[in-house]
Amino acid sequence: MLSIYAKWKGSHYLKSTLQKVVERLMLTSEDLDLELDPARLASQEELQRNAMQLRIVAKVFIDDICASSTNIPPSFRKICSIVSYLRLGD
Repeated sequence: MLSIYAKWKGSHYLKSTLQKVVERLMLTSEDLDLELDPARLASQEELQRNAMQLRIVAKVFIDDICASSTNIPPSFRKICSIVSYLRLGD
């Protein structure tokens, strides 16, 4: 039920929050190598470089999500508050 509700109420928020980041990522995707499987990489340096690139990409997503916190639909805030409260009882 939560998944269906999230798609129904959250799609506009996600699109407005992440669309620009995804578009930028797609424009630079040819310049990025995010492979982290050591068996597929030539060296430890390549692994470290890829891991750094992935950290940067993830940080951009996280920063944009955090910056959009005031735009989160109020119903999502309420649901997250309830779920958080219920999890504290575990």
